[in-house]
Amino acid sequence: MSLLWIPILILLFSLAYASASGAPWVPTFKRDIERIRRLLDLKDGEKFVELGCGDGRVVLALSSPLLQKERDRVRSKIIAVGVELSIIQWIAAQIRRIITRSWNTRFVLGNAFAYDLRDADAVYLFLLPETYEKIRPKLEAELKPGARLVSFVWPIPDWNPTKVDEMPGAAKLYLYVR
Repeated sequence: MSLLWIPILILLFSLAYASASGAPWVPTFKRDIERIRRLLDLKDGEKFVELGCGDGRVVLALSSPLLQKERDRVRSKIIAVGVELSIIQWIAAQIRRIITRSWNTRFVLGNAFAYDLRDADAVYLFLLPETYEKIRPKLEAELKPGARLVSFVWPIPDWNPTKVDEMPGAAKLYLYVR
């Protein structure tokens, strides 16, 4: 009976560590995912990365476009990667990936600060305000010219957004183009 608690404690520690390291898990609303999609304007062949992807809903939504009229799944040529530090959220993302058959997506169990962004065309962040200050030097060093980044709720310190998407009753989205 006491051995059963070990995996539970490991999972809970992972969730707490991930929350303390960058942000607690707060899901992105569907309406905001569509706003993010419009701002990033992903093209075939581009690589999209979400740092702190939680259960993978944004990664999966952006990598699996649906035709609005026919509601048929279209084969996406977008390469999508979600990086998550919490084992619980990472497992949830993997399950969602399998259920949705999104084979062009990948979920990495790891720290956002360690993931290499040099080949990313588009990045999405929804972190705590103090984490933006900490991750800014990494973004400045690794994002290639022309890379697009959307920040949810809080702006990146000392960066000038290319566009601020405001919608009544919703959080601001900040688009940056390097």
